[in-house]
Amino acid sequence: MTEASGSTTIKPMNASNVIEENVFPNWFLDLIRCPNSGGTLSLANPTILRELSDRHGRSPLTNKLGRTISAVPTQGLVSQDGRWFYPIEHNIPCLLPDEAIEIPKFIQPTNTDSSRGD
Repeated sequence: MTEASGSTTIKPMNASNVIEENVFPNWFLDLIRCPNSGGTLSLANPTILRELSDRHGRSPLTNKLGRTISAVPTQGLVSQDGRWFYPIEHNIPCLLPDEAIEIPKFIQPTNTDSSRGD
């Protein structure tokens, strides 16, 4: 946002001002909860993202409602129990329970506090 003549204007989002890197502080990750399990959430590690992408290439992934997702997001949050993946797009996590992607059982999340933002 910028101030001009005492008023606040909102700058439109474009490729130059959208941050694509996860920058969630620990207090935010401690605050939010998985809408499906109630457990904590952590940032998806690169292994999970790669495995989901590979799996999607072989057989399209679906969300909780059974709708096929068009592409695996490059960022996401994983539930503490390792069952649910919540996509992050433009640094906004989608925490709608029905939009969660169930993580196949063969993908073992290994998220730790080191995967959280500072």
